[in-house]
Amino acid sequence: MLDLTSSLFLGLHHSSDELGGWATLTTGRAAALGEPDLARRVAARVAANQRAVAGVVHRSALHALVDVVDVLAPTAVVVDAHAYPLAGLAAGSAAARRGATVRTFAHHDVGDARRVLTGTGARRPVLVTDGWCVGCNRPAPLAELERVVLAHGGTLVVDDTQAYGVLGHRSGHGGFGLDGGGTWRWSGGRPVSAVQVVSLAKGLGAPVAVTTGPRALVGQLTTHGTRWHSSAPTSADLLAADRATAPRLRDELAGRRRRLWSVVQALRDGLRRLGLRVAGLPFPLVHVRAPSVDPVRLVHGLGALGIRGLALAPACHPAPTLTFALRADLTDRDVHRVLAALREVLAQEVAA
Repeated sequence: MLDLTSSLFLGLHHSSDELGGWATLTTGRAAALGEPDLARRVAARVAANQRAVAGVVHRSALHALVDVVDVLAPTAVVVDAHAYPLAGLAAGSAAARRGATVRTFAHHDVGDARRVLTGTGARRPVLVTDGWCVGCNRPAPLAELERVVLAHGGTLVVDDTQAYGVLGHRSGHGGFGLDGGGTWRWSGGRPVSAVQVVSLAKGLGAPVAVTTGPRALVGQLTTHGTRWHSSAPTSADLLAADRATAPRLRDELAGRRRRLWSVVQALRDGLRRLGLRVAGLPFPLVHVRAPSVDPVRLVHGLGALGIRGLALAPACHPAPTLTFALRADLTDRDVHRVLAALREVLAQEVAA
């Protein structure tokens, strides 16, 4: 079975042999009371890669987002209407703990974000968005959104989990970029005072989250909230994160990003030749629509031919999609196999 449902986009795996082993998985001590030097090293590398001042490790992106919103203590949280559900959970936590007002703004709509922020009347609002929307495969207008929320005395919080490790500074090279620093780097800018949360689980295969931003805020986060209620990530997770962010792996990761770009472009081109509509900009999650054909039927048909795909209903799409999650370790033969199988299934659907 050729499985195209995994979000390990760079195809980076961390075997126990590569990680060198560990004496214990966890100290059982709250991260706020002290964590391994490894955690601080990973956080510093991610911050430097994003051109941020400081960083801190969290067990997951959800832990991080909840803590960030809580530390900022807003009276209003304004969330992109089609943001990944973690953003809504973090906003809901703030509402429950602090009585904050929660509002949404139209997807990637700077004007509507301004209107909603003005309507809240809050003096220190928090605006939350994903860096890259994997539903429509487009970047959020991060610089514009930050300007809007700064004008209201607030803070932009970006969950860039999907893009971190995959997208990075392009510097005229095109493609997915060079350094994996995420959407803001890929877009050619950098934050003023925004907070970014990234899990390394997607692009880099390490289930560790890092929060980056202004030094004072990051300093507060080191001894706040969930870091009092959970230990640091396990030794295995931190070793994987350390390996994935180490300078010695930089060239290999750059090669994997180039290979991933090639795989994505080859599949997108082939899908168009089949007369299918491909959504958005190139990204490892490839969404396609076949006129008058139920994506669920396509998934079942492909499964019968040994290809595992996804039928999704992204909130920012007018209709469900057939979706393929691509990885850098896929071969040209794999891409040809997918296209041949899809051609056969489409022919069967037309004949039926």
